Amino acid sequence: MRTTSFCKAAVYAVFLCCAWAGAYAQVSQSSKDVAIDENAPAQDLGVSEVEGDDYMPTRDAGYTEIESSAWEGKALTAADLLSSLPGIQAYKQGGMGSFQTVSIRGIAARNILVCVDGVPLNDASGGAVNLASIDLNQMEKVEIYKGNVPAKFGVSGLGGAVNFVTRNSIRKGGRALVAYGNHNTWEGAFQVAAPVTDSIMFASSFAARHSDNDYEYTNRNGTQYNTDDDYTSTRENAQYTDVSGNVQFRMLHTNGYFSTLSVTASRYEGGNPGKEDEQTKVAKFVGESALIRYGLESKGYFDDALYFNAGISARFDKNLSSTYYPLDHVGYGNKNFINYGAATYKLVPEVSAEWTPVERFRAEARIAGEWERAEARGNSKDWALDRFSFLTSGDLYYQIFKYGGIGTEGSLQLLKDNLDDGVFVQPSGSHFLEEASDRDATLSGRVYSRLGAAESPLTGEISIGRFYQQPALMELYGTFPGALSNPDLKREKATRFEASGLFKFPGNRTTLRAAYFESHIEDGICWVIMVELLRAENIARSLVRGAEFELNSSPTKFMDVVLRATFQKTKDRSNGSYEGNMLPGEPEQSYYAGATFHLPLHFDFSWVSEWRSVMYSDRANRMEQPAVATHRADLAYSPFEKTRLALSVANITDEKYRNFYTPFPMPGREYKFTIIQGF
Repeated sequence: MRTTSFCKAAVYAVFLCCAWAGAYAQVSQSSKDVAIDENAPAQDLGVSEVEGDDYMPTRDAGYTEIESSAWEGKALTAADLLSSLPGIQAYKQGGMGSFQTVSIRGIAARNILVCVDGVPLNDASGGAVNLASIDLNQMEKVEIYKGNVPAKFGVSGLGGAVNFVTRNSIRKGGRALVAYGNHNTWEGAFQVAAPVTDSIMFASSFAARHSDNDYEYTNRNGTQYNTDDDYTSTRENAQYTDVSGNVQFRMLHTNGYFSTLSVTASRYEGGNPGKEDEQTKVAKFVGESALIRYGLESKGYFDDALYFNAGISARFDKNLSSTYYPLDHVGYGNKNFINYGAATYKLVPEVSAEWTPVERFRAEARIAGEWERAEARGNSKDWALDRFSFLTSGDLYYQIFKYGGIGTEGSLQLLKDNLDDGVFVQPSGSHFLEEASDRDATLSGRVYSRLGAAESPLTGEISIGRFYQQPALMELYGTFPGALSNPDLKREKATRFEASGLFKFPGNRTTLRAAYFESHIEDGICWVIMVELLRAENIARSLVRGAEFELNSSPTKFMDVVLRATFQKTKDRSNGSYEGNMLPGEPEQSYYAGATFHLPLHFDFSWVSEWRSVMYSDRANRMEQPAVATHRADLAYSPFEKTRLALSVANITDEKYRNFYTPFPMPGREYKFTIIQGF
C-alpha cells in the first residue's frame, strides 16, 4: 500500500514539474527579446509531427508518428511504446515474446488494423495481432491513426490503425546494435543501405532477440485467497527467441517511375510455462512469416497534380502451438499430446492515386483485390477456407477558405467465402454446411471538418462516422480444440464521433493537443462458453466516452518535457448481468509524464512515470486489478557522432502487478545496456 501511494505521488510530482517547465517556457519566451526559429518543432521524446503544405491544416490530434529515437536503447516493447500515447492501453502476458496487444480509445485490439509497410498483419483467425512478434530494431518509425484509417489502408478497422515502417533504402548508411539485460536477454541488429548503380539502391537488415524470461514471482500454490501457503518460484519454460530479416531494392526507371521490391521473413519460438503452480516443461509455440511486395510509383502528371501507385504483395504465416493441456505439471501427457495451429496465405494486388488539381483540393483513391486462404496445421481437424475480397476506398478534402474545410472518406468491401471441398463439419458432428454463408456488402465512411491552416496557432477537426467490420474466416468456419465457430455471425458495427484540436504556443516550442472521443459499438464479437466449449457470438454492445490531452514543450535547448493524460468512461451495454459494467482492461484514468535532459559531455538523461487507475480483467468486473504506477530511467552517452551507449532501468520500483490472461505477474525491475554504432 505504501509503495502504491509513493508511486502515485511520484507520478503527480513529475506531472507538476513538467507542467511548471512548460509554463516557464512561455514566460521565458515572452520575457526575452531574441530571435527564435519559428520552424523549430517541439521535441517529444522521439514523437514527430507531419505537417501539411502551406495552405492545408496539419493532421488532426488522432495521428502521431513515433521515430526510432523514442525506443532505441530503451527497455520498450511495441505495446509499451504505443501505450505511452494518450487513449491507448496495453495488454501484456509477461516478458519478451509474451502475447501483447493494445486497445485504442476503448476499442478492443481485435478491431485495430496493424500493418508493416502498409500490409495488414490481421489474419483469418480474427484475433488481435500479437505485437510481441514485431522487433522494433527492424523499424524506422511507427504511424498511429487513433481515429480514421486512411484510404491507403482501405479504411478498415473499427478502432484505428498502427503501421510499422521498416528501415528503407532511401538514405545511404547503416548501423549495428547490440544489447544485453537481466534474465539473459540479448538483442542484435544490423542494417545497411548503399547504391548498387546510379539508379538502384539496396538495403538489408537482420535482427535477433532472446530472453530466458526466468524471473521470480509469488506462487499462490493454487489458493488465490490464502496467503499462508504462498512461496517464491522461478518462471520456467518461458524462453523466447526470434530472428527477422529484410532485403529491399529501390529502382529509378528511365520514364521517371520508381519501383520497390522488398522481401521480409521472420521466425519466432517460445515456451509456454502453463499455470503458476503447474509449470510445464515441453509446451511451446512457433511462428513463421514471409512477405514479398513489389510497388511502382509514377512520376507526377499535370504539373505534379496527379500521382499513381500500383503494387502486389504476398504473405505467408504459420503458427503452431503445443498445448500444455492435458499435460501434467512435469510435462508428461495424460492423453495424446496436442499440436494445433493454422497457416494463412494472402495475395493483394492494388492500385491507388493521389490528385491535387488545385491547392485547396486533395483526393485519394485505392482499389484492391484480396485472396486469403486458411488451412489447419497440427492435430486439429483438417479444414481449409478461402475468402475473395474486393475493396475500394477514397478520401476527398476541400479547403473552403483559408481557415476551414470539409472532407469525406469511405470504403466498400465485397466478400465471397468458400469452404474446402464444399462441405464443412462442426466438431460436434451436428452441423453440416455445403457452402459458406453469403456476406452483405460492407460500406463504411465518415465526414469531417478541419479548421486552421498550416501556420495557424490553433487547428482542429470534428468528425462522425459509421464503420463496419466483417467476421474473420475462422470465427465463421474454422475449428480449434475446445472451440466452435459460428457461420451465422453478423458484422460488427460502430458509430464514432471525435473532436480534436492542436494549439501551438508562440515560438513553436510548446504544443497542446486535446481530443474528445465517443464510440457506440453494436454486435461486438465475444467468445463465450457453451457446453465446455468456446463459441463466437454477437452479444457485445458498449459505449465509450473520453478525453485525452498531450503537452509537449522544449523550454530550453537542454530539456524536453511531455505530459499525457486520458480520462474515459466505458460502459458495457449488453443485455444481461454485464450491463452497466466497465469494459475489461479499460481504466478510467491514465497518465504519462516524461522529461529528457541534454547534459554536458554528450550525456542525455530521461525519466518517465506512468500511472493508471483500477481496472477489471473480466466482463463481470469481479477480477479487479489495482492501480499501478511504473517508472523508467534512461542514461545515454554519445562519445562520437555515430556512437551511442545507453543504460535503461524499467519498472524501477519493482512493481509485479498481474495481467489479464495469465496467473503470472509482470516481470519486476529490468535492466538493459545497449551499444549503437552508425556508419
